Amino acid sequence: MFIGHYSLANGLTLFGLLSSVTSCFLAAKGNFKFAVYMLFLACICDMFDGKIARSTPNRTAQQKFYGVQLDSLCDVISFGVTPCFIAFSFGFDGILDVIIYGIFVMCGAIRLAYFNTLANENPGKSSKSFRGVPIPVSVGVVIFLFLLTTFISADITLWIFRIFYLGLAIGFILNIKIKKPDMKKGAIFLAGQIILLILLVVLGDCKMPV
Repeated sequence: MFIGHYSLANGLTLFGLLSSVTSCFLAAKGNFKFAVYMLFLACICDMFDGKIARSTPNRTAQQKFYGVQLDSLCDVISFGVTPCFIAFSFGFDGILDVIIYGIFVMCGAIRLAYFNTLANENPGKSSKSFRGVPIPVSVGVVIFLFLLTTFISADITLWIFRIFYLGLAIGFILNIKIKKPDMKKGAIFLAGQIILLILLVVLGDCKMPV
C-alpha cells in the first residue's frame, strides 16, 4: 500500500529524525536547552538503529540498502542541519556564521555520501574504523558548547562555536581512520554526555548575544 521498507530499526531511525526536527522547532521558540535534549535523543536513536537492523534476520539486499540510505538522509538533517539551526536561532547568525554553517552541512553530506558509496561497494562488510569524524559527534560538541554558554559571555562563546563548527566540518572529510569504540568506551562516552546534560539542567540560563 505504501512505498518503503518498514521495520523496528527504520522506525527508530525515523523517530530520531522526528526528534531532531522537534529540536529545530524548540530552538526557533527559544527553548535551547530542550532543543539540545531532543538532539541528544536523536543521537540515542542513531546509536541503536543500526544494531537492531543487523540483529534482524533474513533481511534482503534491498532492505539493507534502503536502511543505509534512510539512515544517512536522516543523519544529514539530525546531525548536520539541526546543530546549525540551533546555533543560528541562539543568535549566532552573522555572515561568517552562516558561511561556517553552510560548510558544516556540506562536509557532513560529503562524508555520508562517501560512507554510502563504501557500503554499496562492500555490502555486508563491517569496518573496524571510521573514515573521517562520524557526523553524530556533532551532538556531543553541541552539548559541550551550550554548557559553556551558561557561564561564559556570548562574545567569547561566539568564537568558540565558530572554531568548533569549522574544525568539526573539516574533520568530517579528513581522510583519516578513527578506530571504532568498543562497547565499554561507547558506554563511557554516553555516560559523559548524560553528565553534561545534567549539568546543563542545573546550571543557569544560557547567555545569549545581546
